[in-house]
Amino acid sequence: MIRRQQRRRMRWPKTVVLLAGVGAAVYFGHSALSSGAKDVSILAAHTVKTKQPTPKTNKTASPVSKAPKTKALPTSYLIHVPGKDQYPQLPNGCEVTSLAMLMTAVGHPVSKMTLAAKMPVDPTKLVLGTSKTASGTVVHTTQFWGNPNVGFVGSVYKAGYGYGIYNGPMYKFLNQLLPGRAQNLTGQPFSAILAHVAEGIPVEAWTTTTFKPTTDWVTWNSPEGLVTATPYEHAVLIVGYTPGYLYINNPLNGQAAQKVAEAPFIQAWHQLGHQAITVRKKS
Repeated sequence: MIRRQQRRRMRWPKTVVLLAGVGAAVYFGHSALSSGAKDVSILAAHTVKTKQPTPKTNKTASPVSKAPKTKALPTSYLIHVPGKDQYPQLPNGCEVTSLAMLMTAVGHPVSKMTLAAKMPVDPTKLVLGTSKTASGTVVHTTQFWGNPNVGFVGSVYKAGYGYGIYNGPMYKFLNQLLPGRAQNLTGQPFSAILAHVAEGIPVEAWTTTTFKPTTDWVTWNSPEGLVTATPYEHAVLIVGYTPGYLYINNPLNGQAAQKVAEAPFIQAWHQLGHQAITVRKKS
């Protein structure tokens, strides 16, 4: 996996780009680099480390289910779900690849490519501004792009030109695939996710490619207003837990039941707006 990341990093474009008003490195895409960042088409000259904002997610775009009643959970739990790799076809497809694994887990297998072709897309084109530094370096600033609360921003197929999609449109999409069974856990405590996993159904959650908090944030304008995002945005399928750790199916490498530290994962999940979707257990 590390070798593949290094090869992808060597193919990055050379363009230097800064987002307007941010001055942070932008890596739009979902490929893990050796540092954990996404694939690069928009590179900044430097990265500014600041107190990170929480990206605004559209929590009213879909009904959010009530948290299940508190009950004692098993100390450890693991759901065996086959892993799926988003590569090579979907370099920016962590969300739909995770969804494909969720569909398989609940007995309705569907390919990641089918999901990628049908998922909601924000068609807003990327608008760049151009300027020069005092040294003559050409700098492109991202002024306008899509909103992940509306649909996928950029291209899920083109490495280096895609950001992602958030829980609202993905919940609606899941409800089209399984009418009446989609469940939105966004905004609920993380214990609600673990409780759902303990019932035998995994949960797709938004986190970072490093599975820990990030200080790298960028902004751009969209038709709906300002979008705050991180170049490390990622989505995985939570399939289990054990004291201090989570088990995830990671679309970046296709690994099933990858063990990651729970505390930093949850911190990153908080940063990404407490986003999570899943499927209701059949009554």
